[in-house]
Order: sequence, then C-alpha cells, then structure tokens
Amino acid sequence: MAILEIKRMAKYAKKVIFVSLFLVYSGLILAQGRSPNPPMSLDNIRAEINQIESQDEKLNAYVSMGNRYFRRAPDSLFKLAQEIERLDEVEPEKRTAFSSFILANAWRLMNPDSAIYYANKASELLIDMNENDSYLMMENLLGTQYVQKNEYLAAESLFLGAIKYSKKLQESVQYPIGNFYGNLGNLYVTVGAHDLAITMFEEFLKQADGPANRCNIISKLSLSFQRLGDLDRAISLLSPCIEYEQLPPPIRAIIRSNLSTYYLMRGDSLKSLQLMEEATSISNTYKIPNIANSNLVRLGNRYLETGQIQKADSISALMSDSPLGYSRPPEEIIKDEFLAHLELKKKNNRKSLELADKAIHLANQFGYQEMLRDSYSIKAKAYENEGLLNEALNLERLQNKHDKMLNDQRNDREVAMMSVRYQLKNKEEQLLDASSELRSAKLIYVIIIALLVLTAIYIMYRYRVFYLLKEEKTRNKIAMDLHDDLSGTLSSISFFSEAAQRTQSNPDDFKRFLGMIGKSAFEAKEKINDIIWAIDPSKDDWSVF
Repeated sequence: MAILEIKRMAKYAKKVIFVSLFLVYSGLILAQGRSPNPPMSLDNIRAEINQIESQDEKLNAYVSMGNRYFRRAPDSLFKLAQEIERLDEVEPEKRTAFSSFILANAWRLMNPDSAIYYANKASELLIDMNENDSYLMMENLLGTQYVQKNEYLAAESLFLGAIKYSKKLQESVQYPIGNFYGNLGNLYVTVGAHDLAITMFEEFLKQADGPANRCNIISKLSLSFQRLGDLDRAISLLSPCIEYEQLPPPIRAIIRSNLSTYYLMRGDSLKSLQLMEEATSISNTYKIPNIANSNLVRLGNRYLETGQIQKADSISALMSDSPLGYSRPPEEIIKDEFLAHLELKKKNNRKSLELADKAIHLANQFGYQEMLRDSYSIKAKAYENEGLLNEALNLERLQNKHDKMLNDQRNDREVAMMSVRYQLKNKEEQLLDASSELRSAKLIYVIIIALLVLTAIYIMYRYRVFYLLKEEKTRNKIAMDLHDDLSGTLSSISFFSEAAQRTQSNPDDFKRFLGMIGKSAFEAKEKINDIIWAIDPSKDDWSVF
C-alpha cells in the first residue's frame, strides 16, 4: 500500500508542476502588491491632456498614461498613437519614436512580429535621442516577444545587452535592471537551463526591495531548485516567506501552493495538504484571478487522491456557488476534469462522461492536446462502469495513440531544448573565456606598461649619473687647467715680488721687477678669462668666432 501511495503522489506531483509554474508566472503582476490603477477612458485622458499647453509635455503625458492605463487595451493604444502623430510642433523623429513605442505595446498582445517591427523602430530612434528609460523598456519588450516566438538566443542577447547598457549608465536610468535578470531567468526556465536560471534569479533578488518582491522572486528561484531535484533547498528558501503576514494575497497563495507541491514530492502528504488548504482559502477569499480556480481544482484533486469524496464534493459546491468570472482555457479544462473525476467516484457515470467530453472539446478547440490524457482515462473508466467495454477499449487505444504522439512531441521538444541549452551554455562559456582572456590581456598590458615605466626611470637615472660624472670631470679639468696655467705665473709673481723687495734701494731694478709683476698678473688675468670664456654656454656658437 505504501508503494502504491508513493506512486500516486509522484503522479500527482508531476501533474501539478505545470500548474505551479503557471500560477507563479501568471500571478507576477498581482504579486507585486501594487494597487490596480483606477479605470480611465481615452476621452478622460484626452480631456486632461488638452489642458497642457506644451506639445512636448502632451507627448510625455500620452506615453505615461498609455503605459499606466491601457497596457492591456490595444484599441486605445492604437488611438493614442494617432493622437501622438497629430502633435505637429513636436520633432518628427520624436513623434515617430513614441508612436512606435505605443504601437509596439499594442501589438505585443496580438502579434509578436508586428510588436518586434515597431519595437525595433522605436529602439533605434530612442537610443539616438538619449531616451534611455524608454529605450530599455523597448528592449525588454523585444526580448519577451522573441521568447514568444521561441527565438531564445536572440532574446538572451537582447537581455544581456540591456543589462550591460544599464550598468554603463548606472544611476542615470530609472528603469529597473532587475526586470532583465527576471526575464532571463524565465527564459532559462523555459528551455530547462535551471542552473543558469538560478544565477539570474539570484541577481534579480539582489535588486529587489521589500518582502513582497523578494518572496515573489524566491518563489521562482525555489521552482528552479525543485526542477533540479534539490527539494530541501527549495523548501528552506521559500519557507521563511510564510512568516510575512502582510504580503499581498496573491503571493501568499503562491508561496503555500508551491510549498505544498514540494512537501508532496518529498512524501509529507499531511503537510502538503495543510498548505494547499491554506493557499486555496486565501485565493478563494480574495477571488484572485488565474489562481483561485486552479487552487480549488488542485485541492479537490488532493481530496480525491486521498479518498475524501465528501470534501472534494464541497470543493465542487464552492465552484458552483462562488463563480470567479472568466478563467483561461487550461483552468476550465482541469476544472472539468476534476468534476468528471468526482462524478466518477460518486458513480454518476453519465455526468462524468458529459464533463469529460466538455474537457476534451475545450482541449481540442484551444490546442491543449497534452491535457487530454486524464480526460480519456476518466471517460474510459466511466464507459467500463457502464458496461460499454468496446467504447472503453476504443478510448484506451486512442489514449495509447495520444500518449505515443505526446511522447514523440516531448522527445522532439526536449531535443530542441537540449540544443538551445547547449548553445546558451556554450555562449556563457565563450563569454567567460572572453572575459578571462580580457583579464589576462589587461594583466599583460599592465606588466608591459610597468616595465616601460621602470625602464624609463632607469634610463633617466643613468643619464643623470652620466651628467653628474661629466660635470665632475669638467670641474677636474678646469682645476687642472687653472693649476697648470696659473701656478707658474703666480710663482713668477711671488718671485718677482721678493726680488723687488730686495732691490728697493736700486730704483731701476725695483721698477723692472714691478713691470715684470704687472706683466705676469696680466697674463694670469688673460688665462682666467680664456677659461671662463671656454666654459660659458652662451659662447657655444659660430657667430662668436
């Protein structure tokens, strides 16, 4: 029995992984904790903007209000773009840039190719105009559109380029760089490169402020750890977020829903069920779009898995008594599957067949063939209970054929994703190698420059020594010349002076010796002048001669 229970839990855990990912990413906007903008019509905006005199200020107002109120209203965005084109006093390039900006936002919900065309057009103009925040918004939109078209390498290049551009400008831009890290993380999750996704989400986490944003990112981060098989790390990361009671309801529900999945995969079904009940209570109380219906279905399925038919029936009553408005096709499909499974457990085979057919019709209509398996299984079991064995057998054959087709598709997709992962990781390795080579080159350049500086210093030192030695040699030569040229003359003067003193009584001899002393002094003076002239730099010119 224990082995059967483990198998059932493993099967259920695989089924809810897709739903968990869907809940986290579809609830991103709600989980930010921002209050929704009040409703506002295009006429209200036009009336408000008409009060502004400057057309440049009108342009900024159109762009700001378009982003704020009409991001999910393409028709209004098309009209806003026309309003911008009518601002004749604004420079043509600026009008074109921002009308393309608005049109890119309009087309992103309907046609990725058109969105890419206008976003590229806007980006080229905005970067030339130094409209850096608007440029980064367009780069982010471009990247997300490439992801929608499965052009993952192009999207990655855009996000990485935008991160580099943001870091270069630093505080001169307001657009949060964390958006690019988050989108890169989502991209890597899509292709199964969860190790790279973890790196990006950790960088995103560094940019986040406030418990709501941090816990929203941690939810994504923990899912990547879970997909890599590290359940303990996933649980330890996300568990502290439960303690924050002031978090917005969507993120409180997502945290408990994800933890429920992790505990179920680890085998703690009681803890998992408790967390799933808390998540469902929160999402149902606050009627959270895209989350409330999915959580009700997941909790109902958990009750069915554990044989609690009465509690599962109470979930069905909640779905009937408290409709949560429009829900997406995948949510409707899993809801009908749950209700069909519940009716099957209650032996209402006809009702079960009706609901299973409804789920199958929706899946075929909206292209969710991967969700058909459970509906086929429920329908086959209902036919078997009704004794319609041929119909049950035909459905089993159809289910086997469908399973084979899905396995082939999964294998093809996995091969394609492996190729993308290889290219992404290879690109990361090339970037790391290039970065390493750049660091090595920088080090080599620093060493070369240091050697050149040291060589220049040494040459200057040697030149200084040479100059000092030359100067000393010149002094010695001057001293020797003075000694050689003047010593004899001075000795003669000394001799003649003594002779003159001895011949003072003889006037003729005394005058003769005095004349000889004067002549010797004059010769000494001339020799000194010659030496001074020889060492005077101002005389080193042919014109002196």
